[in-house]
Amino acid sequence: MKHARKFASLLLALVMVFAMAATAFAQDVDSGSAGEGTITITNAAKGETYTVYKLFDASVSPGGDSIAYTGDIPGALTDYFKADKNGYISATAAAKDGGSMSEGLRAALKEWVKTATESVYAVSDGSALNFKGLDYGYYVVTTTQGEQAISVDSTMPDVTIVDKNSSTPSNLEKKVDNGNVNIGDTVTYTVSFKTSNYDGAGPDAKKILSYTIEDTLPDFLKNVTVQSIIVDNDGNAGTTGDQTNVTAQFAEKKITIDWYDEASNHFLYDNGATVTIVYSAVVTDKAAIDGAGNTNKVTLTWEKEGDPDPGKLETEETIYTYAIALKKVNEKGAALGGAVFELPFYVEETPDAADGAYIYAGTTQGTGLINRLTTPDDGVITIKGVAAGDYEINEVTAPAGYNKLLNPVIVTAVKTGETKTQTVFYLDENGNVVNQATATKVEYVNNNIAAVAVLVVNKTGIELPFTGGMGTRIFYVAGSVLLIGAAVLLIVKKRMNAEK
Repeated sequence: MKHARKFASLLLALVMVFAMAATAFAQDVDSGSAGEGTITITNAAKGETYTVYKLFDASVSPGGDSIAYTGDIPGALTDYFKADKNGYISATAAAKDGGSMSEGLRAALKEWVKTATESVYAVSDGSALNFKGLDYGYYVVTTTQGEQAISVDSTMPDVTIVDKNSSTPSNLEKKVDNGNVNIGDTVTYTVSFKTSNYDGAGPDAKKILSYTIEDTLPDFLKNVTVQSIIVDNDGNAGTTGDQTNVTAQFAEKKITIDWYDEASNHFLYDNGATVTIVYSAVVTDKAAIDGAGNTNKVTLTWEKEGDPDPGKLETEETIYTYAIALKKVNEKGAALGGAVFELPFYVEETPDAADGAYIYAGTTQGTGLINRLTTPDDGVITIKGVAAGDYEINEVTAPAGYNKLLNPVIVTAVKTGETKTQTVFYLDENGNVVNQATATKVEYVNNNIAAVAVLVVNKTGIELPFTGGMGTRIFYVAGSVLLIGAAVLLIVKKRMNAEK
């Protein structure tokens, strides 16, 4: 036996927590073997199933200074264990991550125990759990909380593990697929949390009967539809483990999932299972523009047997939408009405009565929707409910007497964190926007919403001739001048010829 106590220490380093203390109250489980080894699990979660799998045999030298591990290495574990020519097994570097079990080995053990046949298991009553009569060997202990690898031999026949169990539900999370939205967009929320069958530790733990998820679902959301509710019994959200689909929709903004069946006196799902709820909703024109955004809170509560005070966790998620605006002026800064602009999207034909802004309505034409807007007398057009980004707006008709813009107007919606707007622009004597406070001052003010604004300047056009007006008189005058000039030239020429 070449494997000394140093190798035993290496394997023991894979144990998550060791303790050597005995426990006054315990739940004994007979392994069915005639061995002398014992594995004790303290702080066992009430209602949790603990399973002990034997991976390798162990033998100890007469002096107790050397331990050897033998047996067959499963194919799924060949990257983590190796055997020498005498058949003695040791751990590879891939099995360790510092002083802990590597994530690779942990994942490999999880797969191996699915097909392992030599095991003993028990459901904890909340007291210490003693697996007795075990043969010496290298064991893997599993729960829904994880795996622990330990060695039981004559030098340490009684091993105690302090379980890091979760005695209350935890890890409540809420996420949205897109926090930057247009009014009318469909957003998808995902809420997940890790469950526990009991609240508390030991014999005093309270049985959890049900879980309730409540979302505030404010009026900036409508058409709320639950897409899926999945209880993942292997405890890992998003994996393809032992999953159960639950069918339910929000009723009075709540969803309740029964967790314990009192008729059959058993839990419906595993301790430590992960619950994931996916639901969609449409963003309405009640959404706040910019500012603090649009937040909806989710609250998780759980009903405990014999306890009128439910447990509770809370979290929230926020989505944002914005507004854009333009102000039409001449080169002197005076407001211009009558300019027609074409948008790259549609808006509701009638502006919001509360703030005067047009409401974003998507990119598809429909009844009551328009994509051409005419500036009123104050020259201002405001549009709310757009996502952050660049928008290209084209002038299709200029005000009478002004040149139409040759290039589109670009306005960029960004988050400002404000709830109202006061934007100042300055124009030089030629009507160009400049950065100098001594020039002509022009303001865009909106006390109701925050809008990213641009100043659009039209300059006076050159009047072209038209029938019946000054244009024909210009032609008459010009023609007369030409005739007089020709007559003078003719007279001068005749006199010159006569003098010759």
